[in-house]
Amino acid sequence: MLKFTAKILVFVSVLLVSYQAAAGLVASLYDVEILVTDESAEVRNQAFEQGLDEVFVRISGDSIVMDKLKRPPASRYVKQFSYEPLSASAADAVTGTTASELGEVLTHRLKIQYNGSLMEKYLMDNGFPVWGEYRPDVIVWLVVRDGRNQYVLKDADQSLLKTAASDALARRGVPARWPIYDNSDRSVLTVADIRGGFGGPVINASKRYATDTALAGSMIWNGAQWQSSWSLFVKGESRHWNLDDTDYGQLINKAIDQAADMLGAFFAVRNAASNQQLVSIQVDIQAVNSIIEYRYVENFLSGLSAVAHVEPLKVDGQSAVFSVLLRSNEEDFHYLMKNNAALVEVRAPQTVTTQSNTTQDNTHQSNADQAATAQTISLIMPESQAGNSGEKNGAGEAETELAQTEKTQVEKNQAEKIGAAIPPKQVPIYYYRLNQR
Repeated sequence: MLKFTAKILVFVSVLLVSYQAAAGLVASLYDVEILVTDESAEVRNQAFEQGLDEVFVRISGDSIVMDKLKRPPASRYVKQFSYEPLSASAADAVTGTTASELGEVLTHRLKIQYNGSLMEKYLMDNGFPVWGEYRPDVIVWLVVRDGRNQYVLKDADQSLLKTAASDALARRGVPARWPIYDNSDRSVLTVADIRGGFGGPVINASKRYATDTALAGSMIWNGAQWQSSWSLFVKGESRHWNLDDTDYGQLINKAIDQAADMLGAFFAVRNAASNQQLVSIQVDIQAVNSIIEYRYVENFLSGLSAVAHVEPLKVDGQSAVFSVLLRSNEEDFHYLMKNNAALVEVRAPQTVTTQSNTTQDNTHQSNADQAATAQTISLIMPESQAGNSGEKNGAGEAETELAQTEKTQVEKNQAEKIGAAIPPKQVPIYYYRLNQR
């Protein structure tokens, strides 16, 4: 982290993370808002560096990535920035303290938008994974016991602990949802289930919110400090950890950082190893009816962190087919496609199935050709063997050598014929439909 001079006090504000219920698209993943003392170049450049660190942490899914990564010049990645005058009351609301106590007066909110695609490329070029814009929604089940009161934080609640957790999740770019926790939720998930981190009930209750990724936590004030336990459930696996702290804000930030790091480990995309052959697939997108929709789909596929290259193969006014070269694996690609609202996976058209059957028939025919060729080669063998069993004089040896040469050439020709008859390995094709935007 940066060591601030006396001229700057930087506070990353609450990042507004927008997401769709099933999509998990983090719309402002590359945006940061920072409170600054003035509009000078020195203050602005330090803010640019602070914001760059924040975005690198988000898109790598690693809270300590800046301890491993050589920081590039921040100004290289700033797309745009703007200032907004800040009142003293607004500064107090964000920082939680008064400007006079800090010895500085915060005067502006600096809004910075970074070039996310360039930052992601920098990470991948340096061997680091990338966790892109399409992320799973995380349902947060958090039980609080403060003295005699015990309750589950709900979507409609106003709470300092809930605000701290929402801010921490937004800081890491994790699209979070809070439960309604009505009678329907209580019937499948009890307070004891949440505190105990019991996966079955937590996952079952989370299905109501169209997600299989859940964070369950318990925070208890014992009179001297906060004691907490946390459980993360994702992709059928679970992680559990405990944290204690006298300050609930610091405790929550540590807990969310651990959860976000674990999510990043699950979902961040890595480049294929240098000795691995990149995977090639085809993607057939239906309901592409205009050049605008075609460009949208092409840019969408190119922007996925799992995709290295996109090339159009066919556009007929109703659909578009692309050849897609993956930089990681098909599982990463399917995950990204599942967690977006732009495209919906569909079944292959019936005509394609018929073509597939024809291909199978051709394959059977090729197998038959191979069998016939093998039989032809076997028929050559007795004659060659007969030559080998002939007279041991010079003429016999010459005939044997000639027969062996002819046999070798025939086998070579037949092998080439067999190779030509075997169809090349088919590239997998996946079918999607463009949603109306």
